Amino acid sequence: MKQEEINSTKLYWTLQVTGWSIFYFFYAFIAYYFSDFQWQVLVGYLNTAVFGFLLSHLYRNYIKQNHWESQGLFKLAIRLLVGSFVIAVVWTAIVVPINKLFLPPSEEDQQTLIVAVIVVSNLTIVMLGWSLMYFLFKFFMNFKHSEVEKWKLEAAVKDAQLLALKSQINPHFIFNSLNNIRSLVIENPEKARDMITHVSDLLRYSVQFNNKEKVRLEQELEVVQNYLNLESIQFEDRLQYKLEIKPETLDRQIPPMAVQLLVENAIKHGISNLPKGGIINIKSYLDDNALVVEVINTGQINNISKGTGIGLKNASDRLKLIFGKLSDLEIKNLNEEMVQAKFKIPLV
Repeated sequence: MKQEEINSTKLYWTLQVTGWSIFYFFYAFIAYYFSDFQWQVLVGYLNTAVFGFLLSHLYRNYIKQNHWESQGLFKLAIRLLVGSFVIAVVWTAIVVPINKLFLPPSEEDQQTLIVAVIVVSNLTIVMLGWSLMYFLFKFFMNFKHSEVEKWKLEAAVKDAQLLALKSQINPHFIFNSLNNIRSLVIENPEKARDMITHVSDLLRYSVQFNNKEKVRLEQELEVVQNYLNLESIQFEDRLQYKLEIKPETLDRQIPPMAVQLLVENAIKHGISNLPKGGIINIKSYLDDNALVVEVINTGQINNISKGTGIGLKNASDRLKLIFGKLSDLEIKNLNEEMVQAKFKIPLV
């Protein structure tokens, strides 16, 4: 059980015990005062409070099992009215016979049906009050949970921005890119201009789109290609890449730098360690009502460095925070020569 679930359960029991204790002491001592201090009144209200405590807890379990929280306001109100009435009837059927053992009815109280109706009405109001407080408690906890998730998402996005900017505006990366471009200025001025454009677009994307929660896959692939074009100068024939992108995936939303991170890992921990280099294959397709993006590269996973592990965990956390628990990111050896990094995002 997660810590937040433990805290929520602990808070529920604290409020449950406190609430029914207040109910007992408030009503019991008022009745005790107006009944000329008959001790039987205290016992009768204790019986009522104990069974109210037990029945309300069973009622709460029924509410949770049937997901009443997901109902619309009108449907929820109807269910609470009916549920409170049913609980009140059961509650009355239990406590009235027991209370008669302590407080035998007087001649004026022989109209059992009328008494039962009054008791059921009063207990229905009590259960409606309990239901209102319970759902206010649930709405408060859900709001608190959503705020925590929002803070986690903001923190994860900030971390991702820092990692992305750190990677893209890394002095070593910029130095290599500019050094390679300088060598092209005389040999191939046109290509040098193209490379400068790639650097500019890459840095612009890092600054602009990292402030967003989601970007279109097409936008992400544009910056990935800019990055690969720049790295191709450094690695020359040691780096080859191809894209197998299904057109229907281009408008799908992903976290910014999600594909970029996988491509960087493929180069840094795969291609760069191989004397002959290798190939990177980027794929996207729809499968089982989900967007799937794969980055397959030459190499093997032996020991992921600390920095890479943090980056992958951060990307996985962002996916789950933005798209829910059904989203997933994994990296594994596909076979003896290739590594596969893949993430899935459920389609809404």
